[in-house]
Amino acid sequence: MITVGDAVCRKGRTRVTLTQTEFSKDQADKKPLAWKVPVIASTVGSHKQARVLVKDGKATLNVPGCGALLVNAGQSGYYRTLYAPAGTRALARSFARLAPIDQLGLLADSQSLGMAGLQDPAAFLELAKAAPLSADPQVLGRVAGALGGLYEQYAGDSAESKARQQAFGRYAIARLAPMMAQTGWEARTGEASSVATLRGQLIAILGDMGEAGVIAEARRRYAASEQDPSAMPAPLRRTILGVVAQHADAAAWEQLHARARQEKTPLIKNQLYDLLASSDDTALAQRALALALTEEPGVTNSPAMISRVARTHPELAFDFALAHLEQVNARIDASSRSRYFPRLAAGSAQPQMIAKLRAYAQANLPEGARGDADSSVAGIEYRIKVRAERLPAIDAWLAKQAG
Repeated sequence: MITVGDAVCRKGRTRVTLTQTEFSKDQADKKPLAWKVPVIASTVGSHKQARVLVKDGKATLNVPGCGALLVNAGQSGYYRTLYAPAGTRALARSFARLAPIDQLGLLADSQSLGMAGLQDPAAFLELAKAAPLSADPQVLGRVAGALGGLYEQYAGDSAESKARQQAFGRYAIARLAPMMAQTGWEARTGEASSVATLRGQLIAILGDMGEAGVIAEARRRYAASEQDPSAMPAPLRRTILGVVAQHADAAAWEQLHARARQEKTPLIKNQLYDLLASSDDTALAQRALALALTEEPGVTNSPAMISRVARTHPELAFDFALAHLEQVNARIDASSRSRYFPRLAAGSAQPQMIAKLRAYAQANLPEGARGDADSSVAGIEYRIKVRAERLPAIDAWLAKQAG
């Protein structure tokens, strides 16, 4: 990681000190390793670049121009760039003038550094806010994906978690809905593949956030597809079905279930059983889990359905699998069991899950086969830390936007 000090501009040149450390999201006390790091930098608006080799942990860089300073210009360096707060603010003001590759790099660094606690987590939102609708589709996709990821970090069953997630969701929907309106549901002749990718991404993320317009259109297209297959074009078919299944009520779930039973094509049949396990509704998720242990879905689909439920309801899926350990083990290859159960728990952010997972590993896995359990525990601990230490800064930023 390269830390950029406060930039000082004199006589048309920007002077700054660079310090090399080591980036880590969960090992703050680790002694950093040292590397020789070649750095390219420029000021926004200038085509001239400056280069320096950071060695022994530090270097001074003199860059032509006095605009916002961009380190790792062109993003050819394999490192994170941590700016002083003033530097980040300057880049946010100049964000629209950056090349797409630099916009992508800046967004990626800011998000990772913020979640690791190395800078204000809300600094990423300032950059995302500065991304214009005219930005490259890949940049818009990066913004959408990051907002979707933050939305998921808020997930929880408590009233407080739901209220905080809804508040973030309202902001994110307001930011993403114009992108969806611009991209549209219908592919345009000659559009870039990145636009098609963005379209599917936006439908999935806005659907996940509960955006009413996207859910209604997905349901309309699903209903219309019975008579008009073009209502669900092939590139969007899985995405549209995913939105419908995620927000299904009991009647819609039964309709999907009937289609799954009647389907003859193995690939489509597998997809339909996966969709049955993707509901946000806890009662329907419980029905999917019960269905998974019958003979109906097939031996391959059974563990896949439990895993799919775990993506939205990790505690429910893990507890169910543990309560039916013998039946679940019968459907999983013996060599996969050390991975399967820990991965069911991996999406949790509940402290109780750590104890459950460790108890499972101790009782069922040899000591040398507990690597996946340890990784899942580390992931749960990280999510708990993010919720406790990072999300409050984002809540405060949202409150300022509303005020």
